[in-house]
Amino acid sequence: MREFALTQKLLEQALETAHSKKIKRVHLLIGSFSEEREDSIQFYWKDLAKGSPGDGAELHFDHVIPEMKCLGCSGMSYLDENEKECTCAYCCSDHLKLLVGEDVRLERIEFE
Repeated sequence: MREFALTQKLLEQALETAHSKKIKRVHLLIGSFSEEREDSIQFYWKDLAKGSPGDGAELHFDHVIPEMKCLGCSGMSYLDENEKECTCAYCCSDHLKLLVGEDVRLERIEFE
């Protein structure tokens, strides 16, 4: 049900931005560590947007590379999807905090 609430929030943001204009395409940023699934968001969007300017809009997902901060040395790094271990690139500590990469955000909207 998280995806339902998230999709409802994204649709509300899009409709507020659209000011009653017909929405053609919605660009979303989705983090690699996001628990939300693209197909679920699309399913809920289709249902929630019926009869609104967002009805029939195409959802386009761009993937965000996770950004980490080392809690040991404060070094900032990006996590490569091919990496087996998650350690700081500067001091090799495994005490990292994920800053970007586990959410879904509205990036931009295209109108007809």
